Amino acid sequence: MKKIIMMVAVVMAGALSAATFKFTCDKPDGVYALGEKATITVEVRGEKGAPPTDGKVKWRLNNFGDATIEEGTFDLSKGSNTFTVSGTMKEPGFMRLDVSELTAKGHSKGTKYFGVAYDPYHIKPGAECPADFNDFWTAAVKKFDETVTAPIKMTKVEDDNSKLRNLYELEIPTVEGRTLWGYLSEPKDLSKGPFPVIMGVPGAGPSTWGVGGDDKTIRMTVPVHYYKPLRGEEKHSKRNDAYQKEEDEAWAKRYPVKHVRYTQVGIASSREEYYYYGVLLGINRAVNWLAARPEVDKKRFRYSGGSQGGGFGLWLCGLNKNFTRALVYVPALTDLLGFRQGNRESGWPRLIEGQLDENKAAAEKNAPYFCGVNFARNITIPIRVEVGSADTVCPPMAGFSAFNVMPSKDKEIYIGLGQGHAPLKELHAKLDPWLTQD
Repeated sequence: MKKIIMMVAVVMAGALSAATFKFTCDKPDGVYALGEKATITVEVRGEKGAPPTDGKVKWRLNNFGDATIEEGTFDLSKGSNTFTVSGTMKEPGFMRLDVSELTAKGHSKGTKYFGVAYDPYHIKPGAECPADFNDFWTAAVKKFDETVTAPIKMTKVEDDNSKLRNLYELEIPTVEGRTLWGYLSEPKDLSKGPFPVIMGVPGAGPSTWGVGGDDKTIRMTVPVHYYKPLRGEEKHSKRNDAYQKEEDEAWAKRYPVKHVRYTQVGIASSREEYYYYGVLLGINRAVNWLAARPEVDKKRFRYSGGSQGGGFGLWLCGLNKNFTRALVYVPALTDLLGFRQGNRESGWPRLIEGQLDENKAAAEKNAPYFCGVNFARNITIPIRVEVGSADTVCPPMAGFSAFNVMPSKDKEIYIGLGQGHAPLKELHAKLDPWLTQD
């Protein structure tokens, strides 16, 4: 197993008179042994790059969660714009530095983050895999195939790229008579096939219409929502946001939660009532349908996705044997019970934390069946994973907890040092060609 660490220089915007915070640590790769002291240097720059002459900065070192390691305040009026903080960890994980401006009244605002790793290849997930995990999903797929018998419907649509490819809108039936909307792009001249496939699921938020494509590759994307996306609309247009709000509220009315969002609903009632249950089974059906098409090169059937789409990469590549290679970045939907490990942050969407107090116990019982860690235990294909050491949306421990249990003999994970919840252009310039190479 090859292990690669990706480093990226980090300069983060702050709020002190248009200030910026620049973070560096005393080890270039940001990876430390347990008990080893890590020292992080913070440089504060003001407007036009000049050092600020007043104001205060509050900082806190933590375990990427509730456990405070060290904390303090730095006074910029003392003649320096640079300070260092040091700390260590005794358990595998990530140590995060939170830095924020203090207002005149002493309130924090404008928090920025930096993180370093401690023995990350030994990070453990927050929960064990249920003994019947594989049996549950095998039975779920079988039941789905027996009860959801309507075919996937294809409707050809025209766009600006129609000279090179055929574009189809897909209606994908799933549980309880619901429909997912997907998009398929295939080369215009199918006689030149079979063609490689790149399949993915979008990140969280409202659905968007369409998928990119050309005359060399088949591409399919399937959003996770049960409403039809609007063509020509931005992801967060007023109408898309309204559709998303309507769906969220309808589900939350049926399954009350603290935070009204599709990602949280149903898990406390049963595994089959969790929002993503029917979504996953419907997309899994679409993958099988695509793999069976004669123009598909089954030896070059690939997955690429980030955030929610990264989580679905773990789910699908652990559930469906059609994939031959995968790229998963800043993955969500994994380590859902991470809070059990030293009160560190769980993976997105903080599923248990979002439940009403009286429903948390039931949610904890059902959540492991949707944890990317447990799907990752079945991933044997070549795979590349990316995490950000300062990602407060999908914390890096969650990505490592899945990576560490993968039995794949060809797996690598990359740490974006100081990276938040966004893919690194420099890294994808390397990984995207890897994904598509023969």
